[in-house]
Amino acid sequence: MRLFKSLRSSLLGLAVVALATSAGWLQAEEKADLTAHQVVQATTDRVMKIIVEAQVYYDKEPQRFYDEIEGVLSDVVDFNSFARGVMGPYASKQAYMALKTGAEKEAFKQRMVRFSSTFKDGLVQTYAKGLLAFNGNKIEVLPAASDVEGEGSVTVIQHIHGDAEKPYEVQYKMRQNSKGDWKLRNVTIEAINLGKVYQSQFSSAVRQYQGDIDKVIDNWSVEPGADSNAADDSDTEAEG
Repeated sequence: MRLFKSLRSSLLGLAVVALATSAGWLQAEEKADLTAHQVVQATTDRVMKIIVEAQVYYDKEPQRFYDEIEGVLSDVVDFNSFARGVMGPYASKQAYMALKTGAEKEAFKQRMVRFSSTFKDGLVQTYAKGLLAFNGNKIEVLPAASDVEGEGSVTVIQHIHGDAEKPYEVQYKMRQNSKGDWKLRNVTIEAINLGKVYQSQFSSAVRQYQGDIDKVIDNWSVEPGADSNAADDSDTEAEG
């Protein structure tokens, strides 16, 4: 089980950062002209270069690598929305409107800000480390079906070849924003829906700490546990 969790961490790191890097090195006009599949392919090539470069300096300057990863992630991933989706009903508009005092509402908003920061920091640290394990592996983006690239929401399938006989499959749920840029909405790795895994993890922690959201945030770990209930719906997005 630990081996699978480690593998999933590494794969997700590659998946998330591969997509995130596109915003950092593609010009706005170039991004607008690219399909979702082209964004994933072009970005994957760039990320592999970053990983190779990090092999030289990582041992002496690990923070340099983390900072670079955080920079590109922050450029494209809306961590506030991502974190709100993970929190699910505990960060919903309905929950906020049900609060009676201004102090309660302010505390609610501060918890969302704090969890977003905690979630981002954990994601960057954990998955940046996992990226280094994939230096030199073959990664391929499967061709798009002819009838999907004009849609506002597209699933891009990528195969990552490792030591196993069959490649690992990663599915990126991509959606266009109001500017027409493709943004990552969810990732499914080997039938494990990561958005649902994190959402389930948060709900479990709320039960563990008897509804104390502050304790959930204080003890949050971005390393997901294996949750079989989160593996059966690759189209579900953990959004608030």
